[in-house]
Amino acid sequence: MEKPDQRSTPEWLKRVQENSWEPEILLSGLVLIGLLQLPAMIRRASEFYRAETLSGNLLGVFTALEQIIYVLVFGLVVHLFLRSVWVGLIGLTYTFPKGIKPESLGYHKKFEDKVRQLPDTESQIILLEKVCSSIFATCFFLMMVIFGANVGVSFLVIFLFILDSFLGLFGFKVFSLITPYIDTFLSIVFLVFLLDFISLGLYRKNKYLAKVYYPIHRFVGWITLSKFYRGIYYTFASNIKKGYLIAFFVLFLVSVLFGQLRLQKRPDDQLASLLQLYSFGMEENFFSPYYADRNETWQSARLEIPKPTVTGRFLEVRTKSDLGWEKLILQACGIEVDTPIADRTVAEDANLLDCVNRVFKVSIDGSVIENPDWMYYFHQKDGRKGLISFLDVGDLEPGKHKLTVYSLFEGKEVTFGSLYFFKE
Repeated sequence: MEKPDQRSTPEWLKRVQENSWEPEILLSGLVLIGLLQLPAMIRRASEFYRAETLSGNLLGVFTALEQIIYVLVFGLVVHLFLRSVWVGLIGLTYTFPKGIKPESLGYHKKFEDKVRQLPDTESQIILLEKVCSSIFATCFFLMMVIFGANVGVSFLVIFLFILDSFLGLFGFKVFSLITPYIDTFLSIVFLVFLLDFISLGLYRKNKYLAKVYYPIHRFVGWITLSKFYRGIYYTFASNIKKGYLIAFFVLFLVSVLFGQLRLQKRPDDQLASLLQLYSFGMEENFFSPYYADRNETWQSARLEIPKPTVTGRFLEVRTKSDLGWEKLILQACGIEVDTPIADRTVAEDANLLDCVNRVFKVSIDGSVIENPDWMYYFHQKDGRKGLISFLDVGDLEPGKHKLTVYSLFEGKEVTFGSLYFFKE
């Protein structure tokens, strides 16, 4: 006797499926408006955390977060477009219930046969309904894949940082030893698991590899939050032709890698530009991030003046500190700082500032300013810490001048930043 289907769809779920287009369109529009505001916020957070919290280059982590936003935006735009077509076709069936009438066209038989082969409007509506209903799941899946990989890498880096801090109590410095190889290690791990992901479980199909791979797969799945998207992955893998799905994953991977490269490029390095009368060289380029009054497209550079023209006697120069340069300056001074800022004494703060004024040099047109008189400064607009100095340029001739901020480290001049200004 045949058993009844234990997986029959409840009536309430059928009703939700039939009417899902209404909340889909509403959510797509509302979420799209909010998502478009996020990339700029992510870039601002990137500038702060990479400069003041983590000394390593975490640009890839933050660009991955930007990619999540762009994946969602792309998916929602496609969804709204297809839903618009879907609504249009529904209206068409109401206006012309009989659909296409090839006999009314009077075409030659070959052309009429081509017209008859076109899918009817109802079939197109059903197909678009299925596609639109799957786009939300697909967007969430792709978003979680990028986010999960991001979390996994962050987990490993944080683990190594904690391990380094713990072993540092006993005189061992792990992070400095493995830093040159960490990118290679993470790349190998990424490629190993990427092959299994794209191939829809290559290692899991081999009875020998499966036993070894199982605990590793469980651990990596845990740190990459796969429990949130694993169900969607297996639903696709078991219902879509494997060739199509693998091709889709490869296209997605290429898009992600290409997106990473594009997001890490300069804003003026446009992909399709054929112009030749331009230079990325700092000597030939009036670099707008150095000037606070015209820094819109770029993230603010670590060296900045209010505007490129100076009308008064003093030139205001501001810097934005980062851990790399702070370490270099303190090493040049022979100072090791272990006391948190809030717990330091006035004498310790003054000692550090004296150190900065001795090794953080300023020159204008090659002439060194002996005592730039640096002071601590907080950039309120983007929440960055730095230094500020007011240089006396009253004796300079009107015209173009070059300002350079640099440090002497182990007998070598290391440039912090260089810009042009114009004295009126």
